[in-house]
Amino acid sequence: MNLGSNIRFGILLRNARKRVGMTQRQLAELSTISVRAIRDLELDCTKAPRAQTISLLADALRLSKARRAELEAAAGLASGHSLIEDLVAPPALLGPIVGREHETASLTDLLESSGHRLLKVVGMPGIGKSRLIQKVANDLHQSGRMSVIHLARESAGQGGKGVTPSGLIDRIADRIGCEPTADDVTGALTTNEVLLTVDGRDLDEDGELELRLLLHRCPGLRVLYETCETSSTSDTCAFSVFPLAVPEWRQGKPTGADFAAYPTVQLMLSRCGQLYPQAVSDPDVLAALAGICWLLDGIPSALESAASWLLVHEPAQLLDAAARSPLMLLTSPVVADDALTSWLRRTVASLAPDDAVGLRRLAGVDPWTAEEAIRLLHRSPAEALRVIHLLRACGLVRRVNSGNGERPRFTVLNLVHHLLDAEGAAARGPVQCAAAGSVHRTEADPVL
Repeated sequence: MNLGSNIRFGILLRNARKRVGMTQRQLAELSTISVRAIRDLELDCTKAPRAQTISLLADALRLSKARRAELEAAAGLASGHSLIEDLVAPPALLGPIVGREHETASLTDLLESSGHRLLKVVGMPGIGKSRLIQKVANDLHQSGRMSVIHLARESAGQGGKGVTPSGLIDRIADRIGCEPTADDVTGALTTNEVLLTVDGRDLDEDGELELRLLLHRCPGLRVLYETCETSSTSDTCAFSVFPLAVPEWRQGKPTGADFAAYPTVQLMLSRCGQLYPQAVSDPDVLAALAGICWLLDGIPSALESAASWLLVHEPAQLLDAAARSPLMLLTSPVVADDALTSWLRRTVASLAPDDAVGLRRLAGVDPWTAEEAIRLLHRSPAEALRVIHLLRACGLVRRVNSGNGERPRFTVLNLVHHLLDAEGAAARGPVQCAAAGSVHRTEADPVL
């Protein structure tokens, strides 16, 4: 059924009556509207049904708010009812979103002013995608600029096994209070400016098809789609979320005088200030925190995990552990979550052999510009730039702070450095490592 604005009132009324199994006479008895009047309405013989008549019929049919509004709109009546009144606001963040002011503004602007209706928010696990989406969605909803249907990540079942998510249409219908059918949901959304947030991990093939159907039928629908996958199509826009900026670290100390002002350092400082009050005024402690931020590449979940170890280790000890094996710090003593480590392994393993060689070559040098990388990779400029773009899009390479007018510089993530070193050590074996005169610590070695 076509659910555009030109749907005839009579078709909607007749379908609503048949859906609940009523005859025209039964509806007349319940609504106090005559059988003849109902027949004329269903045949569109009455061109301008009165608001009171529609209200009586809707009450008798027990229509949901969405269906009632649809019936009123088909009759040419302004319902005076907005979908935003029926929706529960997205949950507000319980703490500040650190260092993401620019991303918040950019993502909001894309939703409000661009022609993109499906925005894929892309980034590695723990980079802060969910919090960024939640912040943008909550701000838009609370300000009244856009109605928001916020579908949080489906919870896991017992034993850590994921439950089978309910269908996308079903979940949206539950939020807006209508029947769980595509026609009902699209009918409720088609006349509204709506933002839908959804986690790609909750969508199977059927869910993806349902999402496409909603976008096709509902011209006012916008979608924020969270995913770790970097692939995109011509009809989607990828909004990449990268690690937070970190102070550069050389020869055991930060290189800039303003390193304490970095949001990442402030984040770590807020976590250890209660345990180590002297941290606020101790330059050595601040430098240690800056080093931890650099070694963990400014990845929020990695910093939170490392901060949880401050309960038993001083910042200087934690810096030493991070320098020896930062991969170990990705596992919190409170919550065992290896999503980031597993993702790094999978992403590196998924690279084509030539691209993996390129990653290792770039990992063997200090920060580099694109021009320097072309020489390091020993490939044509076009092919070398493709490799750099791929590694950057995958999240294995981050941008390094540079001054105004300087060419952008990049570096392979420090975590990837250690992952490659650990894999190389495992491949060589302990005998070869000893023969080479070095001892390689793997992530399995105890460091804390």
